[in-house]
Amino acid sequence: MKKKSTKTSLFHYFKEVDSSADRPLHESTDDITDSLGFYAFSKKTESRFLNRFSDADIMRIMKKVDLLDHLSAKGFDRIMVRIERDEALVNYLKIYDSDISPDRLLIDLRLTESKFIPERGTFDSKNDFSALDMIVIEWLSIQNPSTEFPSDKPQLPGQRRPGLGALKFMMEMMYLVAKEVIRDGFLDIPDHMHGAIMYSSKFKFFNPIHEAILRAILRDLSAYSLSDVSWGMITNTVIDRQTGGPQAYKPTEQIFAVSRRLRNYFSSRDYIKRFKEEYKKRKYHMDYERMCELRANILKDKSVVDL
Repeated sequence: MKKKSTKTSLFHYFKEVDSSADRPLHESTDDITDSLGFYAFSKKTESRFLNRFSDADIMRIMKKVDLLDHLSAKGFDRIMVRIERDEALVNYLKIYDSDISPDRLLIDLRLTESKFIPERGTFDSKNDFSALDMIVIEWLSIQNPSTEFPSDKPQLPGQRRPGLGALKFMMEMMYLVAKEVIRDGFLDIPDHMHGAIMYSSKFKFFNPIHEAILRAILRDLSAYSLSDVSWGMITNTVIDRQTGGPQAYKPTEQIFAVSRRLRNYFSSRDYIKRFKEEYKKRKYHMDYERMCELRANILKDKSVVDL
């Protein structure tokens, strides 16, 4: 078990982050519609979700975590659940309002089950183990089909529709699901920086150096909006003060720990030590004018959705 003092020494770096595209990062909300993870196209057949949960089970969990109440407050009070499983063993959970049709889709979650084998040398001797039983997030989209993007919340790169502010409820659902099917946790590889930021209140990069880079960027660029930071990474205008060069975003494993052995890894002295060392030495700034110029040029030829 991790000591209280150890937990406190690390977890004050972890804060809720505003996913509203045009608000400063230091202001907190929970709105998401970005597609986080990797999309799988396959023929689908009916099945229980993760071979365990029926439609009724999913509704029960949604009620338990207050997701049904949240959706009702948004005007969606005729919730319908559809569960599928394809030949590639991708589990599909789709939540609709009123009708099972693409234009009424609210939540699209796609999961697979897999072993995660950490690179040799990642762990210290006390945490050395060969594989973790993970639920992999292949795709997650949470969207409001009834509205357009407001002027104060522009589209994020890759974003199709405005969000529902439901990510925190989905996180609670994930935790309950992983506990019931007995898995070490959830694994995602966000393909955009803003996806990693949105997940960062519950997920941590498995590699403490990557986690430190994320937290240092949030610290140093807190005055900028989520959209600005995301575009800063795309345009290579988030600058490492030590090197004078851009800080690249490298998609890698971000994990929501459920099992004790995985939680112990993230609270271990080795992980915290590596995190703190890197976090203290990292310093960032954004070339904002250059970012705006490059963003405008990119959007002349590409749609925000296609980024």
